[in-house]
Amino acid sequence: MAELWQGWRCFKCKEEVTEQTVQFSYLGLSRSTKGPRCPKCRAVFVSDELGKKLRNIEEQIEDK
Repeated sequence: MAELWQGWRCFKCKEEVTEQTVQFSYLGLSRSTKGPRCPKCRAVFVSDELGKKLRNIEEQIEDK
């Protein structure tokens, strides 16, 4: 999965983004997963694929 963001650079630090554990929270629920993050400023980046998954999860949570 790391190849999805291979060559990505942080918009702020210009550091190459690496795969790290990132945490997402929504409506009091939290989940950790591997994702792209800047090793210097720790900014998290969301690919189109991950964004679609997050949107689906949000919809499922809101439907309950």
